[in-house]
Amino acid sequence: MHCWKTFNIKHEYGTTRLTLWSVIIFVLVFSFSYISFGYLDPVQYTDDFVWLFFIALLFLYPIHKLVHYISLFKYRKNVQLKLKFDFTFIPVINIRLKDLIPKNYYIFVLLLPFLLINSLLIFVAYSVPEYTHYSTILLAFHSSICLMDILCVKNLLPAPKNAVIEETPKGYEILVPPSNL
Repeated sequence: MHCWKTFNIKHEYGTTRLTLWSVIIFVLVFSFSYISFGYLDPVQYTDDFVWLFFIALLFLYPIHKLVHYISLFKYRKNVQLKLKFDFTFIPVINIRLKDLIPKNYYIFVLLLPFLLINSLLIFVAYSVPEYTHYSTILLAFHSSICLMDILCVKNLLPAPKNAVIEETPKGYEILVPPSNL
């Protein structure tokens, strides 16, 4: 196998730019979804179950990582979970795969939480319109969490079809057989 490309999202884009993009995505998704759902079904919003909203907000990131982990089930023996803290107070769950994984399957693993959780939040916003404001905030927050996954997919799409991905401490390496160089 030969290395086709190596990339590290945090080094390539920088923490400041990623944070700014996450905030912009949060504001845009919240604004667009809140206005859209309010236009489709104007109702009186209620603040009942605000405690449930805060619990959902707190557990959205771990659920996102759990969906990644479950989608890697067939590689479970080679998956390593680590909890670390960025800026001494922001918990970050790292899922590290110690095995090669096909490009298309890795793209599926990266996109599954975005598709699954956001679809669920859109369904909740549509089916329970008096709590749409909670659902749209959660949708915007989760979309901003998914920024790193989407940027990773953006870097993986141009890779050859039969490429495999390896996670290293330096970032991601896209490996291809010698015949595809």
